[in-house]
Amino acid sequence: MPLHSRLANKLPMTFMNQFTLLLGLLIVAASGSVYGQQAPCSGPEFRQFDFWVGEWDVYHSTADTIVGYNHIKNILNGCVIEENWTGGSGFLGKSFNTYNPVDSTWNQVWVDAGGSNYHFKGGFTDGRMLLKGETISRQNGQKVLFEMSYTPDPDAHTVRQVWKASRDEGASWNTIFDGVYKKRPTVDGGR
Repeated sequence: MPLHSRLANKLPMTFMNQFTLLLGLLIVAASGSVYGQQAPCSGPEFRQFDFWVGEWDVYHSTADTIVGYNHIKNILNGCVIEENWTGGSGFLGKSFNTYNPVDSTWNQVWVDAGGSNYHFKGGFTDGRMLLKGETISRQNGQKVLFEMSYTPDPDAHTVRQVWKASRDEGASWNTIFDGVYKKRPTVDGGR
């Protein structure tokens, strides 16, 4: 009787099943990398919002006044962009931004220390990220539409964010935030 048959007869079947399963998983994992399967969130569309990633001082767009600080980073293997906002008064907020390949949209969920949460949806078009959303006002129950754009200026190392709101179904818009993100200097003084 061959050696492998004698061993199979002497070892408990559960061990052989576990060994076979492990060997099969290793073969499948190795064949995936051999055949060039693409890692999740690695396509170019997942990198469209990466211009926003970094350490930023945020200024009012028409004045040289800092209104806050933002630390924006890729997390979860590049599948999520996490925003960490600290306003000049210490107000805190976060957003989580993801690309959805099913409908080819970017989605943002904003949450803050004041109990607000907003959902935005949109995409990268005409050189900017444009996201839209709506909510119901906690003050009066009225529907509010939002439009938010992020426009990079790679030469100046800046991003301009404009957030507008409409309380009349989009007939008129009021700007509620207009800021310019400037990259914070690195430890060695570069940008």
